[in-house]
Amino acid sequence: MNKDHIHLKFGTVKEAQADAIVSEINNDLIFADEAHCSLGPEVDTEIIRQCLAIGKLDLGDAVVTDAGDLDARWVIHAASMNYDQVSSEDSIVSSLRAALLRANEIGARTVAIPPIGMATSNIPVKRVAELLLSECLRHDTRESTVEECTFYLPDRTMMRVFEECLKQV
Repeated sequence: MNKDHIHLKFGTVKEAQADAIVSEINNDLIFADEAHCSLGPEVDTEIIRQCLAIGKLDLGDAVVTDAGDLDARWVIHAASMNYDQVSSEDSIVSSLRAALLRANEIGARTVAIPPIGMATSNIPVKRVAELLLSECLRHDTRESTVEECTFYLPDRTMMRVFEECLKQV
């Protein structure tokens, strides 16, 4: 994928109009109020039911469910943290890599991505941006259906950091 196919927007992935929405979640696929999940505390019950049926994932893996009432066809749950709610650089990168692979497997062309690891690690914003953007750029669209990735960012500071990193990677 090249830089022209990576976009940055204000907001959350819940607002995205995309084929697939990536949701950062713990590897137990638990949607507890205290759990960090990109979809927030009010998740469609059908998504919760499908995640409970799947069970536990390996850290860094990803799995697909229907998108319920979201404006997408699928949700790709990226397990970037254990139930302790802490992400590492390795789990951030591997969970996004797995999510992009799942997007290809289901035929998604457009993918909405949250800032994986921002709420679940002590890693600086700049480093998280470098990790996520670099992983998107590594994704080979010649062998993938994924044509476009859009990062949904919650504030102006994060937007500026991601914009600067996108220029530099």
